[in-house]
Amino acid sequence: MASKSPKNILITGATGFIGGTILTTLLASDSPALQAATITCLVRGADRATTLTSAYGSRVRTIIYKGLDDVEATEAAASQADVVIGATLGFHPASAQALLRGLAKRRAAAQGKTDIWMIHLSGASNLSDQPITGAYLEDRTFDDVEDDVYGYEKHREGLRHYPQRATELGVIDSGLELGVRTVVMMPPTIYGVGTGLFNRTSIQIPTYIRAVLELGHGVVIGDGAGEINHVHVEDLAELYRLVVLDILDNGGSRLPAGKKGILFSSHGIHSWMDVARGIAEACQRAGKIEDAQVRSVGLEDAGTYLKSYMDLVGGDLVELELGLCSNSRTRTSVARQLGWRPTRGEEAWKKCFEEDLRAVLCSS
Repeated sequence: MASKSPKNILITGATGFIGGTILTTLLASDSPALQAATITCLVRGADRATTLTSAYGSRVRTIIYKGLDDVEATEAAASQADVVIGATLGFHPASAQALLRGLAKRRAAAQGKTDIWMIHLSGASNLSDQPITGAYLEDRTFDDVEDDVYGYEKHREGLRHYPQRATELGVIDSGLELGVRTVVMMPPTIYGVGTGLFNRTSIQIPTYIRAVLELGHGVVIGDGAGEINHVHVEDLAELYRLVVLDILDNGGSRLPAGKKGILFSSHGIHSWMDVARGIAEACQRAGKIEDAQVRSVGLEDAGTYLKSYMDLVGGDLVELELGLCSNSRTRTSVARQLGWRPTRGEEAWKKCFEEDLRAVLCSS
């Protein structure tokens, strides 16, 4: 159901790498529907709110909350939105469910006259295998049109709990129960420099860079043969723009939702050995290590070296295996049907190692 009245868009994670880039992309759009929309950012701290409003003026409103565990404020903010872009941690179920409850209230207030949408950020590690331990092996390439990705994730979750996957499935199931239309964005490795005002770097590649700087040589887990796709953060943000525009202009008529609404965003593929070599070569060119040699380490040793990632996943070696050395191959079909044409290819991918190295050095 489409409505011509201006929409209220709520963004969570607008101070992050992905969310900040989504925000700037939406604000830069010349779409009349986006220019007329009210964009609100849910942020922690008055200082961040001030930074956003100082930079973007009346185009952005802010709501201050205590953080992801502040589910009351989260639900209240979502109850005023027609579209929520959830771009915070993909493995915080309480905040995701709070957004859905708020959107359900918005739907009830509208008496079902317009669809209410949630765009949830997840990740392709939900499909990852475990090539180091051999606990689960997967060699297929998943297509978001041809394959039952939801059913596969349900199967995998039944075998072993993975917080990000469980959160995503909970979003889909609750959305169906509450009458909220859900779209899940499942990007692969995200690279490039973000365009937001705060965090502008990703997670995986900087994690490996810090390890190389500490060890003095390149490092890879196992043989590095695992393959995963990648996408530039600005190309990913452009896909978000297309999804939001279809909701605003067409009522989401071209968007799959619910169990079929899991969207991939791949534009290129790499092995983990490619990452290891790219980082080692960038560090050598910068004079940070003597040569570009890459040494193989086991999973437990990797957990010691890759500290920032281990902190993020609570020290879980299985999550380390799923996130930083696995196979996860996806084919992007839905986005292509929406007209997504990513512009950053192999040259940008190779450039990202030096960009992230500079960012890590500046922050240390």
